[in-house]
Amino acid sequence: MGNIEDRLAAAKLWLISPHTKGPDSPCDLPYIAHALYAITTVVTPDVPTMTVDEHWRVYINPDWAINATIPDLGRELAHLTWHLLMDHAPRARTMGVAKTTAKHWHQATDLTIDDTLDNTGACPKHLDDEAHSVRQHTPGTNKPGLSSEEYYAVLSRLPVTPTDPKHPDQSDLFGNNGPANDEWDSGSCGSGCDGIPRTTDLPGDADIGSLDHIDADAIRMRVAIAYQEHMKGRGDQPLEAMRWAQGITDPEIPWEPLLARAVRHAVGWANGRVDPTWTRPSRRQSVTPQFPQPGWRRPVPSIAIVIDTSGSIDDLLLGKAMAEVDGALSALGVPGASIMTYSCDAAVQAGRPLRKSKDMQLVGGGGTDMRVGIAAASENKPRPDLIVVFTDGYTPWPATPPPGSAVIVAILRRPDEDAPDGTPAWATRIDCVLHK
Repeated sequence: MGNIEDRLAAAKLWLISPHTKGPDSPCDLPYIAHALYAITTVVTPDVPTMTVDEHWRVYINPDWAINATIPDLGRELAHLTWHLLMDHAPRARTMGVAKTTAKHWHQATDLTIDDTLDNTGACPKHLDDEAHSVRQHTPGTNKPGLSSEEYYAVLSRLPVTPTDPKHPDQSDLFGNNGPANDEWDSGSCGSGCDGIPRTTDLPGDADIGSLDHIDADAIRMRVAIAYQEHMKGRGDQPLEAMRWAQGITDPEIPWEPLLARAVRHAVGWANGRVDPTWTRPSRRQSVTPQFPQPGWRRPVPSIAIVIDTSGSIDDLLLGKAMAEVDGALSALGVPGASIMTYSCDAAVQAGRPLRKSKDMQLVGGGGTDMRVGIAAASENKPRPDLIVVFTDGYTPWPATPPPGSAVIVAILRRPDEDAPDGTPAWATRIDCVLHK
């Protein structure tokens, strides 16, 4: 086994080393180093060559590993590592991949990895041949740069978006017959590719080393940053890999549900509290009539909304963000009378009860100092359970959080504006970017 570990270590070094002259030149893939060294190796004769599961474990056949060349080991490791980095297993579940369609998903993901590694010379030789065969015999796959989902749609004849100009109707590509689907290969690249468990997979909690989704995402982030840095200035860039890296480092997540969810979470926490009261007898009073017991009441959450009314705030974006908060509070049954709004620039206007966001009157237009707005909101009686701040973020912040209040900061900006730094760690930040 030690010999196998030595060979795998040599294969990893071969992958990340700079190019040299010769047919088996190292691959110059330093950006995947963090991923390669995070993988756990499991030696087992139950796999034909190498497979991978979703817990970042590579299963390797010892006889194959001893006889394979170091470059062959490296190519297989690079291939399986990209399955993990690109999160192919969860994406397969999203696409509804089953045993009957797994072959098409394997081919689709292999095509994207072939696109990614083709220019480096690291593409596995057998995969290179298979990928070229698929491109030759399957119309719609001969254009590099598609996503795994797009390749899969072509290979499995799934419908694609009718308005997508990049793809014709799949019936035009295949006629009435479509591509043949051979029997499912339970080996292939493993469950780390298609999300379908294998009998050779160890349990997720096996005491042999694994990565959970949090650690795996951290590895993906480091690799994505290193990949973008490595590819700077190179004209021919694999499109799917670059989209993957940009999606990791700068994800375009709709901010509206994030803002509404943050509000619901904060209000739900306040709703979960109950206070004793002597105005309502306890339901268990009959059990101990000689000992008075208080009843309990669930207080209505108190909400404060602080709005930056400086001249840099976009009214359209403010309206959209306010509508999300308004909708979330209405869905939770929070009455408008318990919501106070504060217009704030360099000074703060007196709080007003909020009935509907569209009826709100804003006063201001000068500088920006959200400290005074948060201070005014936190001094209100009753003290707010939640303070929502709408601002462009270019403001000083309180040194300490307002006591007893959760704080959500909605940063309002347009795509061409830089995201401000310095939001306090004790606040939940949601970046609200207006995309027209």
